[in-house]
Amino acid sequence: MKICRETCIFLCYDLAMKILVCNDDGIDFKGLRTLVKVFSKIGDVYVVAPNGECSSNSHHLTIKGRVAYERRDVPFAKEAYALWGTPADCVHMAMHYFFDERFDLVVSGINKGANVSTDIIYSGTIAAAREAFICHVPAMALSLDSFTADDYTVAAEYGRTIALKYLEAKDNSDYFLNVNVPCLEEKDIKGILVCDRIGEILYEDSYTHTEEDGKDYIQILPSRISYNGDRQDLRIDVAALAHGYVSVSPLGNEHIDHKYIEDVTDMLKG
Repeated sequence: MKICRETCIFLCYDLAMKILVCNDDGIDFKGLRTLVKVFSKIGDVYVVAPNGECSSNSHHLTIKGRVAYERRDVPFAKEAYALWGTPADCVHMAMHYFFDERFDLVVSGINKGANVSTDIIYSGTIAAAREAFICHVPAMALSLDSFTADDYTVAAEYGRTIALKYLEAKDNSDYFLNVNVPCLEEKDIKGILVCDRIGEILYEDSYTHTEEDGKDYIQILPSRISYNGDRQDLRIDVAALAHGYVSVSPLGNEHIDHKYIEDVTDMLKG
């Protein structure tokens, strides 16, 4: 379903919202700093983010031991902490340790590179939003489809536009949003597409053996990435992004594939 951005603009800067921002690229990453600045226009922003890059940590959660942290200065944030933990740790600790506030929204990002297709399984950015969702707080993961971009303003503005609509939606804590913005000038972005399926990204890794100090190591070399799917089907997040649209996908916690319930039941009979 196509939604023009103009229909999504909802100016509501007087909301006394409490917004938590986190990411998986680290508290000093420009994408996070831009996100905080833009979202500070619609609410009080608090930050708990990893002290360094934690990409592809998925939903790793520290459940035993100690996690170091320090207070940090993040412009436009009411309060900010760097955590020597994972993105999911950051959201969990924000909600259960650092702050007494009940957050109205959690935003994870802005991620360096898209989080689409099967990458949503590995993504620390997605996991941070999912951790908020598990805690029944509306949440959004926001990514920019570039590893080299220096300006995250357009992505942040689209994120804010979508977030304001999302906060007005019914039952918005029953799902969370995965938002991906193409790396284009604002005038070249075609609009927003709600995507109801994901494609499949294939990583063809290469490995070599190395030895150092008497220990054997597997050296993981950069992957060759390919995409398996219909690039013209704009219901798929990868395709929508490639065609210049912002992709928005509602995600949830339903891991059971109901199509195969009957098949598995028949398989186990007798």
